[in-house]
Amino acid sequence: MALKFFGDKVRKLLLPLIASLAIASALYSGGSAYQTVGIQAFDTTRQILAYALGIAEILFLAVFVRRVVQFLLLDGLLASALGTPVPRLLSQLSGLIIYLLAIAAVIGIVFQQDLTVLWAASGVIGFVFGIALRDMILDIFTGLAINLDRPVKIGDNVLLQRAGEQVVEGKVLEISWRTTRIENLFGNIIIVPNSKLASSTITNYSSPKSFFGVPIVITLDAEIPPDRAIRVLQAAATEGVAGFTLPDAPAPAVLVKDIGAVGVEYVIVFCPTLETRFRGRSSVLFHALIHLAKAGIRPAWPKLERTQADRTTTSDGSGPEPHHLALLLGATELFRDLNEAELNLLSEGAQVRPLSLGAILTQGGEGATAITLVIEGLFVQEGRRAGPGGATAATPQQPGLVGPGALVGGEALLTGDAHACTLRAKTAALVAELDLALIRRLLAQRPPLAEILSRRLASIIHRQTRAAGSGRRLLLGETELAADIQASLRRTFADLRLV
Repeated sequence: MALKFFGDKVRKLLLPLIASLAIASALYSGGSAYQTVGIQAFDTTRQILAYALGIAEILFLAVFVRRVVQFLLLDGLLASALGTPVPRLLSQLSGLIIYLLAIAAVIGIVFQQDLTVLWAASGVIGFVFGIALRDMILDIFTGLAINLDRPVKIGDNVLLQRAGEQVVEGKVLEISWRTTRIENLFGNIIIVPNSKLASSTITNYSSPKSFFGVPIVITLDAEIPPDRAIRVLQAAATEGVAGFTLPDAPAPAVLVKDIGAVGVEYVIVFCPTLETRFRGRSSVLFHALIHLAKAGIRPAWPKLERTQADRTTTSDGSGPEPHHLALLLGATELFRDLNEAELNLLSEGAQVRPLSLGAILTQGGEGATAITLVIEGLFVQEGRRAGPGGATAATPQQPGLVGPGALVGGEALLTGDAHACTLRAKTAALVAELDLALIRRLLAQRPPLAEILSRRLASIIHRQTRAAGSGRRLLLGETELAADIQASLRRTFADLRLV
């Protein structure tokens, strides 16, 4: 590809060079060449031919010089130094200067005219046109200054602000003689005169980096501990920014912004590109609502409108109320068949504990000691993928992440298998653990639950194993798999009479 590009450039340079050399040879041969073709008898024709050859020589040389300047200086050295394509204005301006000099050379050399009169006449004409076309000339020289000073360049995302005028925001497509073309976020082309561009306050979102910080303010009740609020919002922002930030952009941050009459204001700062700003903001807010709802937290509202029934946090605000935890457990596929009393039994007996960033929730290859419900935060899968049976519930946004509402270790605990993968906390998290003693109390209260849970778990395992397309359990039918799980429960809880 590079050789083809170089070959095209060389061919474009050779054509005017060869033509100019051929014409120069004809001029050098002079009268002898004319005599050969019988032109010397026609003085007028000879003079015209001499003019034509002279003009052609100068013009071909001008074309050759123009292409040398374009290919070697502008597209080569200058583009490499700038790191971006050379604006078309500089190419046009260099061509204009070269061709003006060529015209002057034709007048002075070929026609042997005094250029002093020409320059004087052009000065008077230029003065008249300068007054008539003042704004246009201002735009042209402003465009030249923009290309030299380079406050913006082609491909930059910019915001232009000028007192009393509409804000212009978008990507710079072209800087021409008079105008700059900007494509806004809706795909429309906005044409801005260069003089107005230079007099505007310019925010360049692409310099020095191609991303910028966007704040999102969320107000939560003052009763929510700040560390818990930051933990929930941090997990939501981490999940929400996926696909809307560049790899070298900083991770989203959550800060306390202000304390007001309604509640505490928290600000989420993430760094998208200009094109992904609105969709990224929507995604972060969407996941913030999901994570807050899973944690049992509502955005703050005036205190007079609040009732005791609205309270969804514990008295110290460190975690969700047992009834909210029961709702989360009932929403999982494994426990959806439990009644309200059984869900309350699990929620009241669950061990709620926080995990710091980087803490390991499950270790791949090790046996399970509890079924864990993720209440707040995000976990990342390491090693092989999580096994079936609801062992993990990856988020839709990022399949490798396990978020709020996911039930971890259900298959490993109820079947006696080891954890299929390691789960490490990507953010600070809050989890609820249901140990064997609590599961024993549940089954002792209603022994037929062993069969119900076995069928539910077998259905989950069978569906996910089929999706994976491999595994020993794929050979078993769902009924046989449920029977195996129920037999494992009978062995684990041998003192209970499980049906």
